Amino acid sequence: RSSQPIEISASSIPGLILFHTGAGPQDMFLRWKADSLVNDKELFPNGCVVLIADIIGDGEGWAWTDRSRYETVRKSILIPDEKGERNELKCRIQAAIDTLSAQPGVDAGQIAALGFCMGGHPILELARMNVPSVKVLITYHGVFDGVDRLSHVSNCDNESSKPNVLVCTGEDDSFVGKEDLALATAMFNDIGCNCRVMKFEKTRHGFTNPAQDYNPSDAFAFNEDSYSKSWSATRDLLKKTFQLNK
Repeated sequence: RSSQPIEISASSIPGLILFHTGAGPQDMFLRWKADSLVNDKELFPNGCVVLIADIIGDGEGWAWTDRSRYETVRKSILIPDEKGERNELKCRIQAAIDTLSAQPGVDAGQIAALGFCMGGHPILELARMNVPSVKVLITYHGVFDGVDRLSHVSNCDNESSKPNVLVCTGEDDSFVGKEDLALATAMFNDIGCNCRVMKFEKTRHGFTNPAQDYNPSDAFAFNEDSYSKSWSATRDLLKKTFQLNK
């Protein structure tokens, strides 16, 4: 989506990619977040373009109703091969970047990616891919299961190509293992990213989504305070990195 109406010069506005949760790319939560971004005139006075990426090939919305199929596809994409690589995930991430960069008005050098829950995996993989055009990487209750099986990625010598990373996680999130989080954070740092981790007390999985108040599982809960702090940090990082409102 892009904010409308909008008057832009060629290649002048940032592009943002949203990576979905286990609910899949058709989740209404993602459209809510996309709308909040494109309508944030204080953050993006000239507009922005938001792409909701699909990393599981779910154009119909089956992810939430067919969990067996979801788990099968998830494993096929996220489990590394014998060399510790996730080539299919990389291909789908690159396709999202290429598609967003080709949209009218998007500055291909000002790309940010935000991942929720399962979306933590493509955020980490993006850091490993070292895509110079991607300047900001952010996860919210991002999961990093299996990170110990990924191959080692060396630190890139080009300081300007290293993205700013923000990891927002709840201390009571049963889906984010402490060891997984520590390994993912170490990997971000080893790659050379400027990584900041925000841990929120008394915060469970899915804390950014108000709909989690209706989730029957006690493992999920919306936390207004944690959400507010994480989104404030998100806006600050985007402003700082893209030098908006200057």
